[in-house]
Amino acid sequence: MNPAHLHLVINHVPVIGTMITLFILAIGIIKKSDDVKKVAMLVLILTSVITIPVYVSGGNAEEMVEGAYEDVDESFIDSHEDFALYSFIAMDIVGAIAILSMFLYKKPKELTNSFAMIMFVLLLIVNGMMGYTSHLGGKIHHPEMRDVVLPWDKPAPTSDTGGKEKTANEKDEKTKMMTNLLLS
Repeated sequence: MNPAHLHLVINHVPVIGTMITLFILAIGIIKKSDDVKKVAMLVLILTSVITIPVYVSGGNAEEMVEGAYEDVDESFIDSHEDFALYSFIAMDIVGAIAILSMFLYKKPKELTNSFAMIMFVLLLIVNGMMGYTSHLGGKIHHPEMRDVVLPWDKPAPTSDTGGKEKTANEKDEKTKMMTNLLLS
């Protein structure tokens, strides 16, 4: 197994792990069960620990992929790498808070619902960040995930221009006309 393959195998864990944690934590909040909330914190700690090799393996995967494939644009790698750093930091901060909570709330019935709600909101943010990081990573080697170019964005030959591309003014007029049709 090479570094790129390893990264592809384990990179789903942070996204799925935060989703599972959110689900367990929601149950703990609804049922007001400290035991369930603590299980959620343990799952979060495990997920944040696994995020470390996911992030580290990304750099090794980048070295293997850069320049090796024609359809891989370096700008996709760069945007994925940049946002992955923010996601990694956010996940590990939330993981550190979860570790701290295990020491602060040793006694039963001490993991308060207000703390759990704060963690829930933080996890929603981190899950969104992880999901977006995954989306950016998918664009690296999946051209079907890259930004779609709409038909009216492409220059089209017209009979009045002799098959030449439309000018910017003609495109603006067509956009205005389509907007007026939709709004009327």
